[in-house]
Amino acid sequence: RLLAVAALCGLCLFPKTFVARRGIVSLERSFRAPHLRAWPNPSRRKIGSCVQVSRVAMDGISPQYVEHIVAARELMKAEGVECLLVTKTPTFFWLTGGRCYVPTIEESGPAQLFVDQEKAVVVTTSIEGNKMRTQECLGFEVKEAAWAGLPGTMDAIITELVAGRSVETDTDSLEAKLDELMVDLTDHDVAAYRALGKDIGEALAEAARSVCVGDSEYKVAGITHACYNKRGIDLVMIAVAHDERISWDRHPLPRLGVGTELKKVCMIATCGRRKGLICSLSRLVCFGEVPAELRTIHDVCMQVDAEINLATVPGKSADELYHVIVKAYTDRGYGEQILQHHQGGLIGYKCRHWIAQPGGQQVIKAGRAYAWNPTIAGKTIGTKSEDTIYVNNNGSMEVLTNSPDWPMVDVKTGDGRTMSRPDILVK
Repeated sequence: RLLAVAALCGLCLFPKTFVARRGIVSLERSFRAPHLRAWPNPSRRKIGSCVQVSRVAMDGISPQYVEHIVAARELMKAEGVECLLVTKTPTFFWLTGGRCYVPTIEESGPAQLFVDQEKAVVVTTSIEGNKMRTQECLGFEVKEAAWAGLPGTMDAIITELVAGRSVETDTDSLEAKLDELMVDLTDHDVAAYRALGKDIGEALAEAARSVCVGDSEYKVAGITHACYNKRGIDLVMIAVAHDERISWDRHPLPRLGVGTELKKVCMIATCGRRKGLICSLSRLVCFGEVPAELRTIHDVCMQVDAEINLATVPGKSADELYHVIVKAYTDRGYGEQILQHHQGGLIGYKCRHWIAQPGGQQVIKAGRAYAWNPTIAGKTIGTKSEDTIYVNNNGSMEVLTNSPDWPMVDVKTGDGRTMSRPDILVK
C-alpha cells in the first residue's frame, strides 16, 4: 500500500518515471494500443506490469477511471474495435465517474465519451462543457458542440475523432462484455463502495429515525432524499409504504393524500448512487409494540436473507442461489413468497446487473457486489430484508451498508452459521 501511495505521488512529482507496485513505469511514450497496460492489480483483472501513457491523456484523471479505461481498451483490442462511443449512463459513470445526464430519468444525456487506443474524449454541448471539464469529468479532454444545430454539431465532432475508422457504441456488440468488466471491482472501486455503503447506511438510519406518525409516503421519501443528498448520494429508486400497503405492494412508489399517512409501520426501500456505484438497502420502523404477524414474518425474512447472503460464494450459479431461496422460504412455511417478487442479484453500476432466476447461468465471482432482497407479504402487513454485500477475493462476504446503532439480530441458518441482520426499529 505504501508503494501504491508512492506511485501516485511519484506520478505527480516526477513526470518521467514513477515507482508502481512492481518495477518502474515509464511515462516517456504516449498511448500505443499494443503496449497499453495498467499497474498490476493481482486481486482483479490481470493486466501487464507496465503502463505507458500520455501525460496529456491521463493527467488529472483519477486512477480509478484510468484502470477502467485500460480495461475497456484491452477489450476493444481483443474484439477488433477501433473506436468506442459511450452513450449509456452506467458505462459513462464507469469510465469517468461523471454524470452525463441532466434529467435523472434519462438513460443517456448530452455528454458522450469517445475512446480509442490513444484518446478518451468527452463530447458534449457548449451548455455542458464547463461543467463536464471542471466538475464531472476531471482530467478528461472535453470537446464542445454548439447547441444550435444538434445533433449534427456533436456528430461532426465524433466523425472527426473517428477519422474514417470503424466505431461501436456501448449498445452494440460490446455491451454485454462491458457490463462484465464494470462489475469486476478494482481496489479503487472497492474503497469507493465501502465509503458509499457507510454513508448510505447512515443516511437511511437517519431518515428512518426522522419519520413521524401522520407523515405521508411522499414526505418520508423527501426526508430520505435529504438524508442521502447531503452525503452526495442520488436516490435512483425509492419505495415507501405504510402499514397495510406493505402487504400488497412490493414496489410501493410513494403517494400523497388521504390514506397514505403513517399510522404504525413504515418501510423504506432504496437504491442510492454516487459516481455511478449503487447500493441497495431497506429498513422498517414501527411505532409502539411490533404486531405479532410482523414479528413472525420479519424473523423469517431475516432468516431467508441470511441463508442467501451466506450462500453467495464464488462458483455458485444464479440457478443454485434461486433454489437456495426457494428452500429457505419453503422450509419455513412461506414457499409461495418466491413467486411474488424477484430476490435480487448482482449490483454495481446498475441497480441489478442480473437477478437470480431458475436456470440462470450467471456465476458468483469474487471481487463483485450483490444485493438480495427477500420479502414476505402477510395478511395485514409485509416486510423486507435487504443490504448490499461485497464478496472478497478469499470468498468471504462483508456487508457494505450497515446502519450505525440499528437494532440487529444474530440469525442462525439451517446449517448452523450465524449472520447479523437488521431488525425493526421501534419508536
